[in-house]
Formats: sequence, C-alpha cells, structure tokens
Amino acid sequence: MELATRLITQNGQPVAFHNIARDVTEERKVQDSMRFYLQKALVAQEEERKRIARDLHDDTSQSLLLLTHRLDAIASDPKNKLSKPVQEKLSELHSLAVETLDSLRRYAQELRPAILDDMGLIASLEWIADNLIAEDGIDVNVQVDMRERDLPHEAQLTLFRIAQEALGNIKRHAQASEVVIRLEAAAGKLTMAITDNGKGFKVPMPLSQLGSTEKLGLLGMQERAQLLGGTLNIQSELGKGTAITVEIPLEG
Repeated sequence: MELATRLITQNGQPVAFHNIARDVTEERKVQDSMRFYLQKALVAQEEERKRIARDLHDDTSQSLLLLTHRLDAIASDPKNKLSKPVQEKLSELHSLAVETLDSLRRYAQELRPAILDDMGLIASLEWIADNLIAEDGIDVNVQVDMRERDLPHEAQLTLFRIAQEALGNIKRHAQASEVVIRLEAAAGKLTMAITDNGKGFKVPMPLSQLGSTEKLGLLGMQERAQLLGGTLNIQSELGKGTAITVEIPLEG
C-alpha cells in the first residue's frame, strides 16, 4: 500500500486530515519484474563481454602476433635480397600490425579485464588509475579502507563498471587534472566515492531525468547500484568538479 496524508485547515486552524491509501501491488510487481530482467540482461552482457575478450585474446591477438613475427622474419632474412622500397613497406606493415595488436589487447582488457577476475576490485581500480595516469596525465589516487574478501564478486563487478563509466566520463568531458577514488566499508555498508577537480556540470533533479538529457551513462550507473540495493548520488557544480558516491549494503 502507498499512503499519503495532508492536513486540512479552516481559518488557519487544523480541522481534519485527508488520507489516501492506494494499492500498488501490481505496480511493484512490474517494477520487480523489470529489475529482474535488467539484472539478467546485465549478467548476459558481462558473459558476452567475457567471451569476446577471451576470443580476441586467444584467437585474433595470436594471429596478429604471428603476423608480426613473420613480417619481421621476412624483412630481416638476408637470403630474400629485398630492395630498399620493399623493406620500407614491410617495416611499415610490421609497425601497423604491432599498433593494431596493442589496440586489440587494450580493447579486450576494457571489455573484461582479466585482472578483475584474477585479483579483484581494488587491483582493477588501480589498473584503471595507472592507465589514466600514463595515457592522459590525470593524477588518480586510489584510497582503500576495507577488506575486499568480504565483498561478493557480483558487487565487485558492479562497482568496477560504475567506476569505469565514471572515469571514462572524466577522461572525455571533465577536463580534470586530479581524481580520487575512495573505497570504505563501515556501519554495514560499502561506499565508493569518485571525486574530480574538473569543470563540473548541472545535475538534473531528480536523477530519473538523466535519460532525457543524453547522460545515459549516469543513468546506467544508477541502475547498477539499485540492483545491489544501493544508491548513487551525484554532486557537481560548474567550475568546481564532481563527486559520485555509491553506497551498497554489506551482508552480515
């Protein structure tokens, strides 16, 4: 039941209450069904990401690696007696193959980082931070005050995807030079806060309006947090940066 009440006044004096009770059983069933199917869709998406990343690493990457070796062998074999223009072309092809291989490995890592499955959330966040430092010159500091072994794998995956989306937005739009990622567990809940010193933006209120403002990534972050029974809060001010805080309950 959904209950609402308001005070009725007459001549400035309270005279009655107006109470409304509404049966929202079917509405809640629909919401639960939508949440269930969204969770299943996200699980299927993660499994597909994992499969594609594995295929890229095991098949395509290995083929490209073999190609680079063969190009190098052809170019360096004195028996081939290649002309200088042909050697230059082979060198260009070798460089292009190496660049493509590096890009492919990076895409596979972004799809489903092996470090997430092998070493967990904290190591994955540090990996993303190192990439931002190396590739974009953004100073990222990861601060941890929790025991990761107490965090279920599903929760680790969800928090990683939220952090990945948040840091991707910072990289593309925020023009920030400093980012802090803080993980903290206390009072039966886990909090992940991501703050930056970028240009900020105007946050729509309520957050349910995010879909109509072309900020679907933020809406996806909110939905992922809700699937764990948690909340996502966004605070931002133009010229003063952004803070994204996720809170999820911890079992036990």
